[in-house]
Amino acid sequence: MKKQIPKFLLFVILFLGYKLRSYGLNWDQGFHLHPDERMLIMVAEKINFFKNLNPDFFNYGSLPIYLLKGTASITDFLFNKNLANYDGLLKVGRNLSIFFDLVIIVFVYKISKFLFNNEKIALLSSLLYTMAFFAIQNTHFFVVDVPLNTFITILCYALLKYARKSSFIIVFWIGVVFAAMMSTKFTSIIFYPLILLLFAYKNWGNWKNLLVSILTFHLSLITFHFFFMPYAFIEQERLLHDIREQLKMNSNPYIFPYTLQYVGTIPYLYYFNNIFLWGLGPFISLFSFFGLYQFFKLKISNSMKIENFKLKIIFIGIYLYYFVVIGQSAVKFMRYMLPLYPFFTILAGYGLFFLCHPERRSKTTESKDLAKRKPMSTLFLFSRFLAILGMTGGIIWTYMFVNIYSVEHTRITASKWIEKNIKEGATIATEHWDDGMPLYGGERYKHEELTLYDQPDDVNKWLVMNEKLKNSDYIIIASNRLYTPLQKLSDCQKYQSCFPKTAEYYKKLFSNQLPFRKVAEFSSYPQLTIGNYQLSIPDDSADESFTVYDHPKIMIFKNTKNEIFN
Repeated sequence: MKKQIPKFLLFVILFLGYKLRSYGLNWDQGFHLHPDERMLIMVAEKINFFKNLNPDFFNYGSLPIYLLKGTASITDFLFNKNLANYDGLLKVGRNLSIFFDLVIIVFVYKISKFLFNNEKIALLSSLLYTMAFFAIQNTHFFVVDVPLNTFITILCYALLKYARKSSFIIVFWIGVVFAAMMSTKFTSIIFYPLILLLFAYKNWGNWKNLLVSILTFHLSLITFHFFFMPYAFIEQERLLHDIREQLKMNSNPYIFPYTLQYVGTIPYLYYFNNIFLWGLGPFISLFSFFGLYQFFKLKISNSMKIENFKLKIIFIGIYLYYFVVIGQSAVKFMRYMLPLYPFFTILAGYGLFFLCHPERRSKTTESKDLAKRKPMSTLFLFSRFLAILGMTGGIIWTYMFVNIYSVEHTRITASKWIEKNIKEGATIATEHWDDGMPLYGGERYKHEELTLYDQPDDVNKWLVMNEKLKNSDYIIIASNRLYTPLQKLSDCQKYQSCFPKTAEYYKKLFSNQLPFRKVAEFSSYPQLTIGNYQLSIPDDSADESFTVYDHPKIMIFKNTKNEIFN
């Protein structure tokens, strides 16, 4: 009976994970407000099994696209639904994201149990991943990073299993999983040398086994990569072109307007800051740091078997390698670090376990007949207090952030306000490279597009801008996508692309020095309401991609007189 309890608890955790990830799943009410999700759905809509399998799009791999269209088509066939279309694919895609993330919860449990041979640590790790808001948020979108995270987590488990006991069956499955990764996102190639290095480590001196392992791996990889992404082989020239474009973006934040936010950001530190403050939140992050500290403390005390210690070093090495390689990129979207969240939550589960059991800190957890020392009452009580405080804080933190899905999307609310308060025929100015506003009923108004990213940011540009603003009755700023980076890039001595006049425009607009006055603002911050008391967490300082899709701040300014900025 006792053996069934962990399985039941894991099922409870999975159910909690499903509820958190499915809550507010239709957050944009079908308006397709995530641009990457929108693009993937448009590509998937053109796929027709088996008449047209060419996605004609290689910014990402084809496997998620095939899975999306295939799942929708099978559902239509079996249940007479109507999902294999633009709107239906949105629902299917987000539910697929939930499925992939629930698989991660299972593998977080499996990896943690494999490393520590302790059910409590494994359950705590899976629970903390379930609570990590950034994982929850990304399952509300159909983006390739979620299945990629799943495949990387499975690969980590397979590599650890192979490191303990080499097997050609495991090698075969490593090839399958790596093929799935490569067919999801090309950057998965960074794991290739790591896989070969592990093969060499396990078969050093046994050259026959090493050769068979490498051949088995590559046979599996090539076969399934062709099956998952055939046009990577058929349309190689187009594939390489799209890959080069993506690599250029990641090496230079000046190339695309929407990556200017990363100019001047510090590699590694920028990611850590966003993971700590927003992705995991401070409570789970602190558990992770304590878990990492406890792990090395145990090594120093020489209290674990050398073989188990090697497995833990491999585990840390896999994710450290990923962070070192990806963390130095010039473009630093938060989702690039999504594969680290299983790693951090496994460490967090390890740390939380030792906070709950301070008497075991100098003992290994690998042995079933674990020796126990009599705990010091003060240490025991204080440690338990920290554990309870941290878990309570983590639960409240997650609840506050999930709350953004309990209210109407700010762009929808703003569109309703526009419909009600702005007269038909008025001229609305909106910023390019952002979603247009209003979301519906735009034909009732005249429109001006403010091309604020344009270079050079000189007098000629602003002669055009001023004329557009003069003709506009309202300015609608649909997010911080432009004003945050462009205000920062005001120094032409410091930055390759600079926007001194645009920065001055924003400064004057926000300080009421222009004839435009803010008449409405719509925001949806993470919050907790208890009676008349409301606690909110302004997350404007987070990476733009953390807020811009599901809870951007909208500002509407009205032209009060026929004068304009010069």
